[in-house]
Amino acid sequence: MVGFVAMGASIWLSAQAAKQTQRNSQLAGQLYQASRTKSQEAFSVKKRLDKLASNNSSLKKKNSRLAKENQALKQANQDLLAASAAAGLNVWETEEKSGKLQLEIDNQTGQAVSDLLVLAVAASGRVTLNSLPSYFPVGGAKPRYFYRKKVAIGKTEGSLTGAYAGSDMVCLFADASGAYWFKGNRGQIEKIGSQAHFKKLLWQISLNKLEESPLPVKKTKTEKKKMSKKTTKKTEKQSSKKKAE
Repeated sequence: MVGFVAMGASIWLSAQAAKQTQRNSQLAGQLYQASRTKSQEAFSVKKRLDKLASNNSSLKKKNSRLAKENQALKQANQDLLAASAAAGLNVWETEEKSGKLQLEIDNQTGQAVSDLLVLAVAASGRVTLNSLPSYFPVGGAKPRYFYRKKVAIGKTEGSLTGAYAGSDMVCLFADASGAYWFKGNRGQIEKIGSQAHFKKLLWQISLNKLEESPLPVKKTKTEKKKMSKKTTKKTEKQSSKKKAE
């Protein structure tokens, strides 16, 4: 009897153990499935985060490029306005005296300009900023020029150094902001850049040391009156002579 009881208990325990093993197996499966799901979710989240990071990086690059393009457009607009103002500086020849060509500079840029350099160029075609050095090779004859450190708004007279040796004229100068410009013999405006670029160009055309050109001495009011009286007397004499004849 005792043996049967013990056997029954053993069978029951075995059954319970089998059930527990099954439950443990099911629980382990559930835990594995949950872990796998979480892992997949974590991977999916990481993938989304990586994509967002990539998109963010791409947006930053686009914003940076757009900012550069915007800055370039602003600079181009400023250069266009400055070039338009620079076009208001005009130089032309008036007459030749004692072997020197007399010039008239008309500054209508709306501001005083500095480092004005007028050059006589023996050219039959268009003279550009890039082609200018080719007209004045290193070791060759120095350019005939007119140079003033400052030129006010309005008209200024001057003359080229030495004998006139060119068929056309070009000029270089700096505006109030310090930007240097080149005005060619056909009126075209090109930006030289900074003072360093200007000095480099001077070296290329053998004008390392510029001497400021003198301005013509203006006659005083007394001198003008004397000249006027002389002219009047001369006219009266000529008139009297004609009447006598």
